[in-house]
This record gives sequence, C-alpha cells and structure tokens, in this order.
Amino acid sequence: MSVKTEINCPDCQSPIVIESNLLLAGQSFKCSNPQCHTSISLSFSETQKVAQAFNKFEEIRQDAVEQAQHVS
Repeated sequence: MSVKTEINCPDCQSPIVIESNLLLAGQSFKCSNPQCHTSISLSFSETQKVAQAFNKFEEIRQDAVEQAQHVS
C-alpha cells in the first residue's frame, strides 16, 4: 500500500508531496515552489528503518481489517 502525503519544505514552507513507496525506493521529492530548489529523500540506512516500520504498520492495519470483517 502506498500512502501519499504532504510535508512542509524545510526552507520555504511550501508543500512537498511524498508517496511512501517511492520514498522507500530511494526517490527524492522536490519542493512545489519553483523558486525553491530543495528536495528531500532518505539515506539508504534510513530507508531500511522506515521500510521495516511501514511493513509493521501494514501488518497491524491488515490484522485490524480482518478483525473488523469478522465482527460485521
């Protein structure tokens, strides 16, 4: 599952749209302000940590969905 979200640019506060799967694949994301040249990405070691956390979150989410289906 990919999650799309926005964060504020650390330099100009304009939105930076981030997609989780692409971030974990090593892609960088540019600030939406054409005058700002800031981009963000994760280092390789951080990508691994975030991927593990994201996978754990996905497992918990999937368990919750399955439990909710059994209650219905």
